[in-house]
Amino acid sequence: MYQKIAIIIFVGLVLSACVGTQSMLTEDQPLKGVNITIDPGHGATEAYDSFRIGPTGEREEWINLRVAKILSRKLTLAGANVLMTRTKDRDVSLGGRAALAKQHGSDLFVSIHHNGSQNDPSIDLPIVYFYGSAILNPASVDFAKILIDSLRAGLIFRQQQDGAVYSDHLIYSSGTSVLRNTIGDMPGVIGEAGFFTNPAGEGRLKSKDYNKLEADIYYQAILEYFNRGTPFATCLLADSLKYIDLSRPIEFELDDGFGNTFFEENSFMIFQDGVQLQSHWDSNSGILTATPDSSTENSVSFQVFARNIQGNAMHPAPFSFFTAAGYEWYSLENWFEAFKEAEVLFNQIHGENIEPSAHLMGQIDSALHLYQLSLELQIVHPRARIAEERILWILQQKQAFSEDDLSEAIEAQKNRIKNYYPE
Repeated sequence: MYQKIAIIIFVGLVLSACVGTQSMLTEDQPLKGVNITIDPGHGATEAYDSFRIGPTGEREEWINLRVAKILSRKLTLAGANVLMTRTKDRDVSLGGRAALAKQHGSDLFVSIHHNGSQNDPSIDLPIVYFYGSAILNPASVDFAKILIDSLRAGLIFRQQQDGAVYSDHLIYSSGTSVLRNTIGDMPGVIGEAGFFTNPAGEGRLKSKDYNKLEADIYYQAILEYFNRGTPFATCLLADSLKYIDLSRPIEFELDDGFGNTFFEENSFMIFQDGVQLQSHWDSNSGILTATPDSSTENSVSFQVFARNIQGNAMHPAPFSFFTAAGYEWYSLENWFEAFKEAEVLFNQIHGENIEPSAHLMGQIDSALHLYQLSLELQIVHPRARIAEERILWILQQKQAFSEDDLSEAIEAQKNRIKNYYPE
């Protein structure tokens, strides 16, 4: 094993010398400081799940856990900070798995699974899933490609070369829960190293020696991924910033994962709320700059894309900021303060002989905002139904005093009260 690691280190150092970077791997603890979550899929499903079982009774969750435990030990010995979402045959919620990975501050999420087919026991091939779109999730795809190549080269399958990397949107329209709920923080994949419903495949997967081989393949793929460096961006806006000034350029300092600024040309992109901005890269300073678009939303989010010259893409974790409108909208932090101020305004505008004016319309808009804010800060509070009824009345008054057609909003609010607040 150590001979294999030494070979990888040697090759990495030779490549690094050619490009002016230093390998991330060190001989003693090649993954020191790296946080990794290993997620053994499923658990404790024997009582109710008749699908995840092979021809002779081997269950998927048992295989997943055996491989994950071996992999966890190998990664720990290599210096990684490893979190296992489960260490026994027990059920852990999908949301809980994702939450654990985020609390761990993971640099990579690896969910270990094995596949099955209800209608074709001859199928046996590897698959690696990533979340969503390959273009918008490049770091996960990078690791997925390393892993699928390693699985095809190191394990045995009936369809040896037919496995591939796929989006999890092919399984579920909104993607898999564990990847969907970790994508904002880290790259991640679901690995399916063969079919337990294939008789020969199940026979291999029952073997502890084969489980060790599979764990080693995951381990070597993880080593290779981190050896290529994990580039990242740092937003240069001050931490004390209350809201972003969208009229001024926004700057991101980029690191290629080795403390340098060696990136592939033309790989730089900045997106604002899913729309690409024109950006400028300064290789000397390592700063990527763009001018944001104006926005009427309460917040804006930026994602930075770049690929280092070792071939690894930056994970485009979002940078989110309040706009001026958002900062004003969330001017109060407690529901009761917002409701109390709304009631003061409501009493001022709730009269028999009120006349439309610019001042009145300002009060109406402010009261509407404060009632809505009280519900946003605490969706169910002691005065929630009153707030909902006040919102309906204000919308009706606003339509009566203005040329705005608010009929759809009024009808929606009526239905909301009827459906959510039964008498």
